[in-house]
Amino acid sequence: MKKILFIVAFICLSFQSAIAKENVQWMVLNWPPWMILDGADTCEGPFNKIQSSIIENLPEYDHHQQVMNWARFWREVEEGHNICYVFGLKTGKREDLVYYSDPHLMVLPNAIIMTEENAEKLGNPKSYSLVQLLQDKRFIGTVEQSRSFTQEVDTLLKEHEPGSNLSRSTGQSKSFIKMVAAGRIDYTLEFPNVTIYQEKTFTDNLKPLVCIPISEVAPFSYVYLNCTKNEWGRHIVDKWNVVLRRLKPTKEYRHISEIGLTGENELNIIRRNYDAFINAR
Repeated sequence: MKKILFIVAFICLSFQSAIAKENVQWMVLNWPPWMILDGADTCEGPFNKIQSSIIENLPEYDHHQQVMNWARFWREVEEGHNICYVFGLKTGKREDLVYYSDPHLMVLPNAIIMTEENAEKLGNPKSYSLVQLLQDKRFIGTVEQSRSFTQEVDTLLKEHEPGSNLSRSTGQSKSFIKMVAAGRIDYTLEFPNVTIYQEKTFTDNLKPLVCIPISEVAPFSYVYLNCTKNEWGRHIVDKWNVVLRRLKPTKEYRHISEIGLTGENELNIIRRNYDAFINAR
C-alpha cells in the first residue's frame, strides 16, 4: 500500500512540475499617458492595454510586473535575465540584445520641450533642427539616461551630443518637464502628449511650455514588444506576433492606437497610416 501511495504521489508531483508555467517579468514604468500606474486613469494608457492583451492571450505564462527605469531594464537584459517590455523602439545596437515583435503601436515623434520665452529666442519656429539646438550655447538641456528617442534621434545624438549643451541624468520624464517649466534647465526631449499630460498636473507657478517638432525626424515611429534575445524571448515574441496580426485590423485595436493623442493633426497622421501599420513587420 505504501508503495502504491508513493507511486501516486510521485506521479502527481511529476504532473504538477510538467504543467508549471514559465515566468514573464514585465518592466513597467509610470509614464502617463502612455502607461499609467496610479491615479484616476490607472491602466488606461495604450501600453497598459497592449500589455493586458499580451497577458490575456499568453495564459500559458505566469506574468509579473516590476517597476524600473530604462537603465535597470537594459542592465537586466545584458545580464541575461528573462524580461520584456512593451514600449520598445528599434535601434541598431539594441537589436543585438532583444527580439522585436511586429510593430504594435504608432507614436508621434519626440519634440523639443521648452518655455514660450525660450521658443521666442528661436523665432517661434514650427519645427527646429536638433543639431542646431545642441550647438546653441544659450541653452542647457537634459534628457533621461539610457533612453532611446527613436533611431533617427538616437543617430543625431550619437553624432552631435558629445561636447554639446545636452547632458544625461537618471531622473524621470516628469522631473525634466517640470525642471524646464521652472527654468532650471532650458529644454528636454519628450513626446508632446506626455508633456501636455504632465503640465496639467503642475500645481506650482510654472512657466507655460511649448512642444517644437524636430525638423530632422519622420512624422511617426513604430513601437514594439521587446524581450531578452534568447529562446525564451523568441517564443514570446513569436506568439505575440500571431495574436497581434489578428488584432491590429479590429476596431478595438484601432482605438488603442489613438488613446492619449493631443489633437486632430495627430489623429489624422495615425489614421492615414494605419493600413500600412497593419501590414508592417
